[in-house]
Amino acid sequence: MADREWILLNPGPANTSSRVRQALLTPDLCHREPEFFEVMRECRRRLVEVLGVAGAFDAVLFTGSGTAAVEAALASVVEPERGLLVVNNGVYGDRMLRIARAHGIPAEPLTYDFTTPVTAADVTRALRAHPEISHVAVVHHETTTGLLNPVEAVADAAAAEGRHVIVDAMSSLFGEPLDVSREGIDVVTASANKCLQGIPGISFVLARRTALAALKGRPPRSVYLDLHNHWATQEQDNTPFTPAVQVLHAMREALVELGEEGVAARIARYAENARVLRRGMAALGFSILVPEGARSSILTTFRLTPGLAYEPLHDAMKRRGYVIYAGQGDIRTYAFRVANMGTLTPKDMAAVVDAFAACLEELAGRR
Repeated sequence: MADREWILLNPGPANTSSRVRQALLTPDLCHREPEFFEVMRECRRRLVEVLGVAGAFDAVLFTGSGTAAVEAALASVVEPERGLLVVNNGVYGDRMLRIARAHGIPAEPLTYDFTTPVTAADVTRALRAHPEISHVAVVHHETTTGLLNPVEAVADAAAAEGRHVIVDAMSSLFGEPLDVSREGIDVVTASANKCLQGIPGISFVLARRTALAALKGRPPRSVYLDLHNHWATQEQDNTPFTPAVQVLHAMREALVELGEEGVAARIARYAENARVLRRGMAALGFSILVPEGARSSILTTFRLTPGLAYEPLHDAMKRRGYVIYAGQGDIRTYAFRVANMGTLTPKDMAAVVDAFAACLEELAGRR
């Protein structure tokens, strides 16, 4: 079973291409040699070029999961004596709150339930009530439920108040429309193993060069996750610590593939994946937790139908080669998640629906 090919319907790691996996099989390479720095430099260059922000933004690479990039951004960017407004409408917004508090950064939560997106008016109101706040932190796509927050509207509200925005776009960058260069957005974080369709192990920060330069001389809150140190060192074709050499080779190949497909085409493919999935699941009697208009095109949280439990459904799907994902927290008792990122196509999603239909028939026979 360990070597079986799975169709991954979890929100990352996602299914990758054979080209990306093959890129891992690079010869052993020292991370202080020019051959490696060429790979690192190309990854950084391609990240900003594919988004059309070269010149204004730089990419800073971290060996670590997505949370490493988020923590590096939060710990590095907020000045001493300033504070952070954190949009909290999911597990990852809550995680940003916990990161801020762990580093002693005053953090004010802007809290909603897990199916309600933030509003620009609430951001404006909170910023006017808290002049000490310098940055707003918001998760673009909360994979807790598949909720999409209106990042551009948040950026507009923050910019109007002279504040800056840190965007956790971990599971949305390259999969949902996002104007990274929007006024007000200073920092965007993401990782290789979501919509980039790379291998887990590398996360990155996209930041305005002006924001990165402003960090010079500031006492770091973290040694490993010091954003300025990583940026300054990588700008000199160097690295402060040992990076994941092979994973960066795979990331470079994933970026080449993204360039070939095009960001707009990938976004459109994911949207069609979601449409095929949701239409088919509705026909099977499943309803969607997040209201229409607030849903991403990357992940859908479906309510469990009466008499259906998650674990038997998960196991029945896995026997057919599909890995679905439980809800987080209390949600797991009444809903489950299906992602459609990675190399999956609309044809694949039609097969997913067929597999669910077969599972429902199998499980109904046991009741």
